[in-house]
Amino acid sequence: MNMSDVLQTRDGVDDLPLILIADDDKATRVLLRRVMEREGYKVVAAETGAEAVGLCQSVSADLILLDYIMPELDGVDACAQIRTLERYKTTPVLMITSLDDDASIQRAMVCGASDYITKPILLPVLRQRVRHLLASRRAERFMMHLAYHDSLTALPNREYFHQRLGQVLADPVMRVGQHAVMYIDLDQFKIVNDTCGHSAGDQLLRQLAHLLQTTLRKDDLVARLGGDEFGVLLHNCDMEQACQVAEKLRETVASFRFVWESRIFTVGASIGVVPIDGDSVPLATVLSAADAACYAAKDAGRNQVQVYRPENEELRQRQTEMGWVNRITRALDEGRFRLRYQPIVALSSREGLVEHFELLVSMIDEKGLSVAPDAFIPSAERYNLMPAIDRWVINAAFRFIGSLPDSARHLNTCCINLSGSSLTDEHLLQYIQGKLIEYEVEPRLVCFEITETATIANMNRALRLISELRARGCRFALDDFGTGLASFAYLKHLPVDFLKIDGTFVKNIVRDPVNHAIVKAINEIGHALGIKTIAEYVEDVETLEALRELGVDYGQGFGIARPKPLETFEVFGRWAKQAA
Repeated sequence: MNMSDVLQTRDGVDDLPLILIADDDKATRVLLRRVMEREGYKVVAAETGAEAVGLCQSVSADLILLDYIMPELDGVDACAQIRTLERYKTTPVLMITSLDDDASIQRAMVCGASDYITKPILLPVLRQRVRHLLASRRAERFMMHLAYHDSLTALPNREYFHQRLGQVLADPVMRVGQHAVMYIDLDQFKIVNDTCGHSAGDQLLRQLAHLLQTTLRKDDLVARLGGDEFGVLLHNCDMEQACQVAEKLRETVASFRFVWESRIFTVGASIGVVPIDGDSVPLATVLSAADAACYAAKDAGRNQVQVYRPENEELRQRQTEMGWVNRITRALDEGRFRLRYQPIVALSSREGLVEHFELLVSMIDEKGLSVAPDAFIPSAERYNLMPAIDRWVINAAFRFIGSLPDSARHLNTCCINLSGSSLTDEHLLQYIQGKLIEYEVEPRLVCFEITETATIANMNRALRLISELRARGCRFALDDFGTGLASFAYLKHLPVDFLKIDGTFVKNIVRDPVNHAIVKAINEIGHALGIKTIAEYVEDVETLEALRELGVDYGQGFGIARPKPLETFEVFGRWAKQAA
C-alpha cells in the first residue's frame, strides 16, 4: 500500500470494493462477474493477463481474481508484473487454477499470489475466500491509517510527513517543480493548557487542525508533528506563492477565537518557510532549516513568517546555534539531563507502596529551565542522538537502583525506555550487562520499555536483546501498543512481560465506546498470552474505575500520580498520596 492510499483510507463506510477479474474463458468471466456483483462488489474484467496489467495502471482494485492459464501472458507472470506497481504491493490476488501440483502452486505464491482456488470452482468456497481477503485488506488499511495519522487531530503524523517529504526530495521528477515546506509553531498555546487543562488544549488543536486543512489547497499536505507544532508541504508552489500562503495561514490563526467555558482565547502562529527547488537536498537539512526559520520567527516577536534562505547569514548562524543537535550534545556533555519517576500502580488494590514506576528523562536548557521530552526527543530521534541519551538514562537509573537501601526491597519494577535507534545499537547489550555488574543491580528490578513500531522495524535485533536480558532476569514492556501496523499479529512472537496500552485509546474510554472496546480487546489478548497490561494516560477517577472493571492490571497517569524528580523518591511513599 502506498502513502497516498494511507491518506485516502476513510473512517466509517468505504465505497464498495472493486474486484478485477482476468480470465480468457468468457463463460467463466461472466459467471465470476455475476457472483461478485451479487455479493455487492463492483467489477472490472479483462480477457488476458496483459489487459489485466494495463487495467491495474488505471484503476485501484481491492482484490484481483487471476486465471492461472491464459494466452500470451499467464496469470502468474501477470501477477508478478502487477506486484511491481506501487499501489498493488499488498493488494490481495486470488489465483484460479486447474493445476493443483505443488510446483505450480509454489510458482504462483513466489510471484505474489495471496491465495489460490482450484477448478471446478465451488462458489461457496470462492465467496468465503474473497470475503476473508477483503476483510484482511480492510484491517491492513485501518492499521496503516492508525500508524500514519495523529489520533487527536486525524491529520497525518510526523512519520508520514517525513516520508512524504523524503519522497519529494529523492525523486528527480517531483523535484522539477518548485515546492516549499512550512513549520508552524503555535504561540500562547501553553496559556490555554495551563489555565483550562489538557482537554481544552486538545480541543483547540482539533479546531486549528481543521482550520489549517480548509485554508490550504487540496494538493497540499498538513501534518501534526507533535505538541503544538504542524508541518506543511506545498506542492508546485514558488516562494512568492508560499509566502502568501504562509501569511494567509498566520492571519487565519490570529483571527481565530477559541471559546472554552465562557472564556475566549487567541493564539498566534510562528511560521518558518523553506524553499525546495530542483537541487537534491538531504531531508535532515530541510527539516533543520525549517526549525531554524520557525525559531527565528519566534525570536523576532512571534506570530510572524520567516523565510529561510541559504544566503541569509543570520539564519544560517541561528540554525547552527539553535539546532537541536548542538543543544542536546551540549546537554549530554555538561550533564544537564535529569530523571523523574512516575508510579505505575496495581489496579486490584486502592492503596499500596510504590513498587512499580517508570523513569522519564528531561533536559535542562542553557538558562537552567527544564525542557520536556516531547520538545527534544523528536529531534534526537531524527539526528540519531537517542542512543547516547538512552545510555545516560541507563547509567543514571542503574546507579540509583544500586544505591537503594535494604528498606526498598519491596520494589518490584523500575521501567526504563529504550528508543528504536538503541535497538539497532549492536553494543547496547554489552553496555547494559556491564552496568548491571558495575552497580550490582538485581536484574529483576529492571524493565525495559520498547515501542511496538520500533520493535517490529528491528525485529531480529530486538528479539536477541530481549532474549539475552530476560535470561539474566530483566523484564520487558511493549509500549504504545495498538499504534503499529500489525499489533496482534506480532505480539505472539514477542517474549514480553508487560503490555502498555497506548494512552490515546485509554483517554475517554468512559465516553467513547470504540476506545472502550479497543482497550478491552487489547487487555483480553494480553491476558490470553500471559502478559500483564498497563494503561497509560489515566487522568481521572472515572477512567481508573473503568479500567478496574475491564480487569486491566496496572494504571499510570496524572489521575494517579504526576512525575516527580528522582531525588525526591520516597521508599515508603504511597502512590495515593502523590496524586495531584
